[in-house]
Amino acid sequence: MMRLSKVEIENFRGIEYTEIELDREVTVLVGENNTGKTSVLEALRLCLDTVRSDKRCNFSDYDFYRDETCQDLAACKPIVLTLSFLESEQYPWPEPIIQTLDKVIVGSDYSAIKLRVTASYDAASTEPVQSWSFLDDAGDEMVGKGGFIKDLRRLRPFFFQTALRAAKDQFHGNSTYWASFLRNKDIDDATRKVLENELLQVNQKIVDAHASFKDVTDEVKRISELLAMGKSDAVTIDPAPADVYKALRYDTDINLLTASDAKIPILKSGESTQSLSVLLLFSAYLKARLQADVDRFAEPIIAIEEPEAHLHPNAVRAVWRVLRDLPGQKILATHSGDILSEVPVEKLRRLNRHGSATECRAISDGLRTEEERRKFNHHVRRNRGELLFARCWLLVEGETDVSVFTECAELLGIDLHRHGIRIVEISQAGGPGIFIKVADALGIGWHLVADGDDGGNEYVKVARKLLDTRTDTEHISVLPASNMDVLLCHSGYGDPYLSGVVTQTRNANTAGSWDDVLAEMKKTFPNKPEQALRVARKLQDRSPPEILAAEGTREYWEEIYRNLSPRFSKPAAALESIILMKDKGKQGVPGEVKDILDKCKTLVAIDQ
Repeated sequence: MMRLSKVEIENFRGIEYTEIELDREVTVLVGENNTGKTSVLEALRLCLDTVRSDKRCNFSDYDFYRDETCQDLAACKPIVLTLSFLESEQYPWPEPIIQTLDKVIVGSDYSAIKLRVTASYDAASTEPVQSWSFLDDAGDEMVGKGGFIKDLRRLRPFFFQTALRAAKDQFHGNSTYWASFLRNKDIDDATRKVLENELLQVNQKIVDAHASFKDVTDEVKRISELLAMGKSDAVTIDPAPADVYKALRYDTDINLLTASDAKIPILKSGESTQSLSVLLLFSAYLKARLQADVDRFAEPIIAIEEPEAHLHPNAVRAVWRVLRDLPGQKILATHSGDILSEVPVEKLRRLNRHGSATECRAISDGLRTEEERRKFNHHVRRNRGELLFARCWLLVEGETDVSVFTECAELLGIDLHRHGIRIVEISQAGGPGIFIKVADALGIGWHLVADGDDGGNEYVKVARKLLDTRTDTEHISVLPASNMDVLLCHSGYGDPYLSGVVTQTRNANTAGSWDDVLAEMKKTFPNKPEQALRVARKLQDRSPPEILAAEGTREYWEEIYRNLSPRFSKPAAALESIILMKDKGKQGVPGEVKDILDKCKTLVAIDQ
């Protein structure tokens, strides 16, 4: 089917220029506040729904992009919105679409339609004016073809659900979606007559049971004495319309059962229930009524702002299935990590603002291997979707690193959330490569903290291959120790680790060198050489360590760390070290940690 492939926006609201490639099924716009997500949806609404005449401009003064060079409307550059529908070999257009829109289709091998909507300041009227046109292959206006916009909109109707989804605006007799069901006269005539007769009988029973109604009817009957009327007893009271379709349109409510089986109208339910109900009503309309009401070839383009509005996180994850299954092409704008946890990351379009420029970033096909995709989905998208909103990722190897950087940032007065810095543990996800690829694709800054051991060196090699023209200093830091635990110890917080060193007293049978121990075990098990070797190794492992380095040096703490008992809790020791650091305050933060956090702040400042 024919889908919207690309939208270009120039000088509209806060966007000076941006170009967005849209997914055929679902495009999810993410980005910080004021990066232009809502502006993109509004641009689509104006082009595909609102702008219908050049006699009245639908653009306001505040829709024009403004900066220090254009503070008044007369100085503003024209708004230019260009939508491109592009055919491909994989997705050919159906013949009815081609026949209907043939006059505005361009392209040689594959068909294309380009619609441009513009708005500019008119000096004569001192007001903004608007126009639209279809473009040829050269990008010039196709004269006299503007009327085909009606066919385009009929075949590709646009629907916009804002973040404010109140049931009172949707569940009434004049609303677009609910009223389409109420107006649908699919009750056969015979059944309708039976139902209306029953309604008349019910009305009469209500009036007869309501004694005070008789006083009203007796008095109103006197009107025949004052005016020329029909029968003198032709006065009735209808508690409900006797016309079936009027009853449907004006008296139909949707109720929800509570846990106690009480019926509560949707209009009286909570905001989350109302918001979800509107989305489900919208879904029902698109699936059941759209093609009957609009066109049998109609396929909608749907824009939904903040589908997570008012919903509990569990409901947000569940509502993704509703959004995914809506017919047509969907463009969503969200701030929800729970939504991102359900959306394939290839469908994301991240809007970033750099000064006055707005760029749209996406993950290209083939960027990740299947294994990288699987690991990233498990470790980030499924469990930490909010990371995709960050400005900068601080990539660290393990749990201790996460704790240390989090607590040190707090001691230094660095608000990681305000700066948009997120700490990402990478060792369980196969290292830094996939994170760096995704970060670069989406415009997220990154800084790798590698341990000063062989594993850390391998991580550094991977990161360097992905630096391009960037520098090590900006994006890579290597700890001056084999890991963060040793750095803590060498920085003056090693006491909690000392209790973990093996302290068993050497047994007389295990005294001496390895050769001595092995020789002794061979004598003990003369006919079992394998057992002799196995026991010798166990005895040697149980021997107390020999700490040869000078106390307090980095080498000393490296030896202490290597000789920690396997049962010793290193995370617990790191936590105790952090508590000791807190007692010293800001001055207690290791210089290496402070330098790394400062580099992340610099990356965020550059990105902005």
